[in-house]
Amino acid sequence: MKTLFKKAAAILLLSLLWACNPAPEAIRYGEATCARCKMMIMDQEFGAELVTTKGKIYTFDSIECLAAFYLADGVPHSDVHSMWITPFNNPGNLVEVSDAAFLHSAGLPSPMGMNLSGYANRTDAQQMQTKYGGNVLAWEDVFTILDQKTGNQPAQNSEKPCCGGCAAEVATN
Repeated sequence: MKTLFKKAAAILLLSLLWACNPAPEAIRYGEATCARCKMMIMDQEFGAELVTTKGKIYTFDSIECLAAFYLADGVPHSDVHSMWITPFNNPGNLVEVSDAAFLHSAGLPSPMGMNLSGYANRTDAQQMQTKYGGNVLAWEDVFTILDQKTGNQPAQNSEKPCCGGCAAEVATN
């Protein structure tokens, strides 16, 4: 009986630990709003998420909004557990940004106008590059593109738009 109790306690403990592990969730397209620009998240090829160490999930309508939120310390970097993007060629799935590859191509406009799309791996990004042109990037390179387009990002609660040129800019001007 003691062995059965120990096994049940171990299973319960492992279940609790697994349940408390921060993880991304499916983006509710057409319902969720972007944590950065506050626009409704509609385009299933461009969604993104930031998950905190406490399990809070911030959703974004584009890679550039995720990157701008991160750069502007929307959440202290020490509290960021993981960041995820929706692969352009595989909507409905999420890939961690550290594993992903990105394409910067005028042939593939993104919701906020920075022409960034994400992919599960470099091979997928290169295949899309063949079709649409542009440059294949790593996650760190996305920050360079963001800086080139907008300069240093404003604080999270600034009146400025998330990434320049999006509809949020029209609403604030």
